Amino acid sequence: MARAPEGAGESTLGKPVRVSPSGLSEPAVPPKPDRLKPADRPTPRPARLQIGQLPRLWSTAVQFLGDVRAEMNRVSWPDRQTIIASTVVVVFVLTVTALYLAGWDYIFAGLFSYLFKR
Repeated sequence: MARAPEGAGESTLGKPVRVSPSGLSEPAVPPKPDRLKPADRPTPRPARLQIGQLPRLWSTAVQFLGDVRAEMNRVSWPDRQTIIASTVVVVFVLTVTALYLAGWDYIFAGLFSYLFKR
C-alpha cells in the first residue's frame, strides 16, 4: 500500500491508490464530470433516426449495393471444369477423413467396451 506524501491533509490508509505519471501516488478519486478533459467526457448518445435522414440512408444503401454489383462483375470467376475438379477433390478428402475418423472411433469404441466390460 502506498503512503501519502508528507503533509497530506487527510489519511489515505486503506484507500485505493493511483500512481501519477510523475511517480507520486494519489488517492484514486475520479475527477468530477465538469473537470474532465474533452477526450475523457462521455460522448452523448446519438438521437434516434430522424425522418429527414431516411432519404440519405436509402441513397447510401443503394450506392452500397451498386458498388457491390460493380465489384462482383470484376471478380474472375472459375470456369465449369475448374469447379467440378475442385468439388471432386473436396468430396474425396472429406470421404477419406470421415473413414479415418470412423476407423479410430471403431477402434476406441471396441477398446473401451472391452475395458469397461470387466
